[in-house]
Amino acid sequence: MSKTLLFSLFATTLLAACGSTERANEAEAIVEELQPVSGDDSAEVVNEFGFWAAEEQGVVGDPFGAGAPTAKDIANRNSVSKPAAEPTAANGENLSPAQSSIAYAYSFGFQIEQENIPDLQKAHVSLCTKLGTKCRVLRMSQAGSDGWDGYGELELQVEASQAQNFGDALSEPAEELGGEQISFVVDGEDLSETIIDAEARLASRLVLRDKLTGILRKSTGSVDELVKAEQAVAEVTQEIDATRSKLQELRNRIRYSAVSIQYNTSYGDQQIGFVQPVWYALKSIGSTLGMTVAAIVYLLTIMIPVVLLILVIRWVMHRFGWRMRFWKNRPKSASET
Repeated sequence: MSKTLLFSLFATTLLAACGSTERANEAEAIVEELQPVSGDDSAEVVNEFGFWAAEEQGVVGDPFGAGAPTAKDIANRNSVSKPAAEPTAANGENLSPAQSSIAYAYSFGFQIEQENIPDLQKAHVSLCTKLGTKCRVLRMSQAGSDGWDGYGELELQVEASQAQNFGDALSEPAEELGGEQISFVVDGEDLSETIIDAEARLASRLVLRDKLTGILRKSTGSVDELVKAEQAVAEVTQEIDATRSKLQELRNRIRYSAVSIQYNTSYGDQQIGFVQPVWYALKSIGSTLGMTVAAIVYLLTIMIPVVLLILVIRWVMHRFGWRMRFWKNRPKSASET
């Protein structure tokens, strides 16, 4: 039994040590935890572009880069169709994005050392500030869990006519801080049909409101009809206000392009080197020992009641003289016969 117990302890310890190789991307988890939840999912313009995230929540693969995606995987994941051609006027001149009905969204991904993420974010915010009212900062967040793992996000709105030039200017401060741009995505959504439908609905509601208001002015009808007409006017007025707000939102999406910037330190092809894994293993000594002791405690907790049950059964059998037949009636040897 002692050999079995020692083997079980050794196997449990080995499993605990192997399990410690997986680590949580604490930096990105902190950012996601602090991210406010939007009340209107339909208003989202930008999908999450740029950096690769593990499919399992909060868990990253091999920290030494064995499970990292290849450049081909990254390209396939971030691939998008070419944006629709800019509409042209009758004279052949290109219309500006503000005059079209396409809402553009841009996403940039940068790889940089963890300690330089705040400085790069500040540099990008400074570029936005220089544009004045043509650029708005919506959200900025960053976090680092250790000396090499970090993550950051920056959400902006840039006037459509300035968005392309603004995107081109993002790489310069990154290169000055030792980083590089590793992903870029542009996406366009045609809102012309939605705007036309909203404008048609607004026009019909305005006509209906005028008719109902005319009925109330003439006061030709019963009291019940007049009350219903007043209620209908109030409802139509609410619909008109809601439709106007929706149109304003759609036009604002066309006028201002959404710009999403993500910062990461451990993207696909990053090489960790020799010292970093050793340093990470040394820092994990406490966690590994703790998991080993915890495994021993679990094993003892399981074995103690089993051993006690076996001892109780053995005592009961001995107390009442219960013996196995081959113990009680042993065959006589040839010498005894």
